[in-house]
Amino acid sequence: MAKDSAELIPVSQLQERYNIKRSALYNRLSALELQPTKVGRRAFVTPADVVRLDALGDHIEAGGTIHDFTEQPSTVGAGALTVAADDGAAPMAQNTNFAAFLDAFSTRPEPLKMLLNRLDLLEKAATHEWLLPTSDLSMALGLSRRSVGKYPKFERYGFVFTKVGQMGTETSWRVQKAAKPKKKFKR
Repeated sequence: MAKDSAELIPVSQLQERYNIKRSALYNRLSALELQPTKVGRRAFVTPADVVRLDALGDHIEAGGTIHDFTEQPSTVGAGALTVAADDGAAPMAQNTNFAAFLDAFSTRPEPLKMLLNRLDLLEKAATHEWLLPTSDLSMALGLSRRSVGKYPKFERYGFVFTKVGQMGTETSWRVQKAAKPKKKFKR
């Protein structure tokens, strides 16, 4: 086996990491032309492969598809996370690898920032009275298009979403702030 088994990551962990089914994961691996390493009946990928998969996952979460994904040069460096061999140059190479590792994870948006960006988009849509197609609304809410389209009207994150017609081939939605409940005072 050419790769050190300590640095390999089980493919089954990637399904949990990206919250996708096995077939979707293998579609992503195929799109990136990655071949998992088989050890017995289990499949593994390298940390460098995970960096590339993370970049693709971020692209898909941002509303992109596998087919329109283009890798940035920083994610293509296949040896970015491997630990250098123990020779005279090892301390410098390990620091470089660690810096690349930190760099790869620092560019991922935090879940809180992602939520704030979504809420900001919804706030702007309500303020400017924009009509959003189902695909954009589902992306902003982090829901599937099917979940969004189930109801003629629903509420989430303090906003009310109402179907108002068609926008091309998609349903369009009006976004409004939910009415604030009246406060009841006890005497």
